[in-house]
Amino acid sequence: MTVPPFPTHVQIQTTTACGAACSICPHPVESPRWSNGLMTDGTFDRIVNQLCGRPIEYLSPYLMADSMSDRKIFDRIEALRRALPDTHFEVSTTGMYLTPKIAEQILASPISELRISSHGTTAEEYAKTMPGVKFDTAMANALAFIERWKAQRPFKLCIVCLWGLWSPEREAQIEAYWRDLGVEISKWHVNSRADQVDLTIFGDGSEDTTVYARGKDDPPYLCRFHRDTQWLHILSDGRVTLCCMDYKQEVILGNVLDSSIEEIWNSEQFADIRAKIRGDRPTAAEFLCNRCEWHVSRSVYEREQGNVRSATSQEHQLLPSASQM
Repeated sequence: MTVPPFPTHVQIQTTTACGAACSICPHPVESPRWSNGLMTDGTFDRIVNQLCGRPIEYLSPYLMADSMSDRKIFDRIEALRRALPDTHFEVSTTGMYLTPKIAEQILASPISELRISSHGTTAEEYAKTMPGVKFDTAMANALAFIERWKAQRPFKLCIVCLWGLWSPEREAQIEAYWRDLGVEISKWHVNSRADQVDLTIFGDGSEDTTVYARGKDDPPYLCRFHRDTQWLHILSDGRVTLCCMDYKQEVILGNVLDSSIEEIWNSEQFADIRAKIRGDRPTAAEFLCNRCEWHVSRSVYEREQGNVRSATSQEHQLLPSASQM
């Protein structure tokens, strides 16, 4: 894939906080080891100034965290919108944060899309997947928000639910629950986050619970969601990491406080990583992408995309998300 001269998709980690404690996410284990926290205004302003006027197609003001845990998030969304009037802004959260006050602020904000993570619809399912989220409160908040949203529909709204955790019958029930409420559901295929999450807690481990084949054909390889050729991921202290799977901060490509985004994006270091991802240069077995279900042969990717295009329904669609909260 041709690499554009500037990233077209950007994720900005304005904060590292997230209270969901999801069992399908490395955040509860890895975040206490991070040295970075809330993004300073100076760092944020530097990023906005560099993005201003650029052809950014898609921007998410969160990364490995919940955007609503940033007390400055709405001011920051406004600043980003002034700089990027035509960009698709996607924000993600859980029902835990959708209090009446925050709901009002979200509905009045200039975002393009809100995603509410809900990996089930029962207290038992929340306890297993999102133990930091109080089920009764989160569901009550989400349902109240949906009704307020229906009256205005100021942006796209969808429920994000991981697929591959429950039986097909249960998944069909979950999908029907949200669709009956008039809300779109985005089904993300569960994955191990580059071998950082133990998925056997959802089964006996006898078979892969994801639809992503780990087997690869011959090179060239690529990232299923083009995280190295379209996306830029900026941590709260200004460092640029390879992607939203890098919870251990293993692949750091520069810092926007020391270099411009354009310089980092077009650097020899980034080019070297892209060559390793393609399979043009040797890598160690523990290299982040080698552990990731998103890293596949181009031939596998093209077969998958052909299957998606030819399907008559959206069942098991491949979603190019940011969020992977």
